[in-house]
Amino acid sequence: MQKILLLFAFVCLALPALNAQSARRVEVLFYNSHTKTDLANIKAELGAQKILLDYTHTAFDADGRLTEIAFTVDFQDGFKGSAETKQLPGAGESKFGFYRDPRAGAASPFGTGEIK
Repeated sequence: MQKILLLFAFVCLALPALNAQSARRVEVLFYNSHTKTDLANIKAELGAQKILLDYTHTAFDADGRLTEIAFTVDFQDGFKGSAETKQLPGAGESKFGFYRDPRAGAASPFGTGEIK
């Protein structure tokens, strides 16, 4: 009986540690190469993770590439925000989007807009 109680206590203490280790940073970056399909896929993937993303404004060039974006994001854990830009960076340039880092000791747990 003592072995069962000891095992139960170990499992109860180990579960929070396992959850903390499996927590990972979520980062979404928007570039001028994205299309409407890309935006729909990003929104769907985040929705599957219970992260609410809403595009409040988008504009595309003649080739269907994203030129402007405004969004709101809600991680449903107390972290939510919004950002907008009239000039999206190209790949390899500055970063624009959002992130959520739930890991203990993260330098910054959440951010939107220009990502450094």
